[in-house]
Amino acid sequence: MPIDPRQAALVTMFGARVKKNVARLAPWRRREGVTCYRAYDRDIPELPFAVDVFVDDDTGLAHVLQTAWAPRHGGGVAFAALVDACAVAAAAAVDAGDRFVTQIREPGPGGELAHDEVEASRWELTVREGRARFRLRLGARRDPGLFLDHRPTRTRVAEDIGGRRLLNLFAYTGSFSVQAALAGAAATLSVDLSASTCRWAEENLALNGLGGPAHRVQQADVLSFLDDDDARWDVIVIDPPSFSKSRRAAGTFDVQRDHPALIARAVRRLSTGGAIWFSCNRRDFSLAREALPDGFVVDDMTGSTTPPDFRGTPHWCFRLYR
Repeated sequence: MPIDPRQAALVTMFGARVKKNVARLAPWRRREGVTCYRAYDRDIPELPFAVDVFVDDDTGLAHVLQTAWAPRHGGGVAFAALVDACAVAAAAAVDAGDRFVTQIREPGPGGELAHDEVEASRWELTVREGRARFRLRLGARRDPGLFLDHRPTRTRVAEDIGGRRLLNLFAYTGSFSVQAALAGAAATLSVDLSASTCRWAEENLALNGLGGPAHRVQQADVLSFLDDDDARWDVIVIDPPSFSKSRRAAGTFDVQRDHPALIARAVRRLSTGGAIWFSCNRRDFSLAREALPDGFVVDDMTGSTTPPDFRGTPHWCFRLYR
């Protein structure tokens, strides 16, 4: 479907904004060695998109993932046409050619992307973040395998590990575990409900020369795992979805409703002197501090873990310790 003149003007404005953002971020990217970044983050109200750029570590070629949030009444054909036209403009702004994919998230909890269907990807590439390398898959129905807003959080957790043991819950593709292991973690365990992302986490560990008994991946429902596990962990990362419903888990998970019980279970698995890093990306999230065990200190790490390529508050992040 062709776009109308008003949409064409928006596309032109959008392409110029992406190019401006890329130029603005260039000194920071060079200084920090950042090759995967957000080039547009809902800057223009009429264009509620995110544009993430991933540079393949093997080829040096840029790839673009553009995510669009549909209006409340649903996007329709006209919105899809606008999304496609903007994706072409974004790819041109970062010299990505035809190496781009688009996603449209519909309103409501159902707008969360599935973490399965690995084989549906259009582009596969390997990217670098500091010493770590990660395998990404850019497809139309799934997340790429690396949440860019948590780049600083992964660094902070790696700095916190100090040769100790890490439990990574809702581990997705194991990025926190990889960075912690490269920083000298004595052991890591990545727990996730999805079989395909567990295989992906194992792939990322192997890509970095990690794995074996010291760095394991376990497919399990996190709440059931915490009830059954009797080990103690020095650092626990909890990065749950805002909402999830899975045929493999009993009922639904809502982070606002369920996080006090989740943290309470994790506390029972925390070693003396340990810390819990808890984060989520629900915009209206509020940490139930009153539900924490007596003696726990809460450091709000949100500001220090928000990277300069993201607008506003892409996530909430807290470090909990006695």
